[in-house]
Amino acid sequence: MAIEGRVAELLNTRELAINIGKNLGVQKGMKFKVLAAEPILIKDPDTQEELGEFDREKVRVEVTEVYDNFSVCKTYRKIYYGNAYLAKTISEMLVTSGSKIETLKADDTEFPPDLSEAESYIKKGDRVIQVLDD
Repeated sequence: MAIEGRVAELLNTRELAINIGKNLGVQKGMKFKVLAAEPILIKDPDTQEELGEFDREKVRVEVTEVYDNFSVCKTYRKIYYGNAYLAKTISEMLVTSGSKIETLKADDTEFPPDLSEAESYIKKGDRVIQVLDD
């Protein structure tokens, strides 16, 4: 069962505190997703039956310090923009690598709206849930 909590405090641009700690089994190295305020409701297209909810993720963090009632977490994933090490000019740095991830071909109106600028920011009270399969 995944451990759940909330963002208790923003510490700097890479660190935040969550309101769960040793008291609930949190350990250094655990990873958590910070989630959007509202999940997306998934419905069956034929029956309109509600099938469940899907949580949208804002960011992932890793526990770096654990206290009795809270933990400090830090961002850890790296974003790559191509191979800047082999580039000879600035324009070459802007070119992406030779592979591309396949995307869905669909009418844009079928997609849920992106998180708004305001909703994409991490805030006190945001829900967090442990990542069990990173």
